[in-house]
Amino acid sequence: MRITRIFLLLAPAVLAAPQAVAAPLDPPACTALKTEYDGLIAAGAKADMDRGPEWAKTNLAPDRLGKIERLIAIEEQLSFRCGEQLTARPAIKELPKPPQTAGADPDQPTAKLNGNATGGGTPSNIPPPKRKNKSAASKQ
Repeated sequence: MRITRIFLLLAPAVLAAPQAVAAPLDPPACTALKTEYDGLIAAGAKADMDRGPEWAKTNLAPDRLGKIERLIAIEEQLSFRCGEQLTARPAIKELPKPPQTAGADPDQPTAKLNGNATGGGTPSNIPPPKRKNKSAASKQ
């Protein structure tokens, strides 16, 4: 009974909430955010942010910390509401190269390394499975 009362009290509040809180922004708003973002970058907020939170707490004035906070908020708005890719950039610039063995031709595929046709490289310490007697298999 108590749960029903709570539900009846909360249902109108939930239904009255805005449907799209993070709707895309219009182009002029995105342009204004991008201009403000560029201004904060030029003022050094990004460089301060890159030094880390501990350094910022001990070395920056509250107004500079506020600029970093605003920079983070603008990055989120540009990334999620304007389609700019600012917050989730990949850390890897290029794919790592596979390891090369001594004397191997870099243009040939590495399917046969160290005499192992399976491409495993070094032999394993796991013993091979025990085979059934060939003569026992033929008597069945």
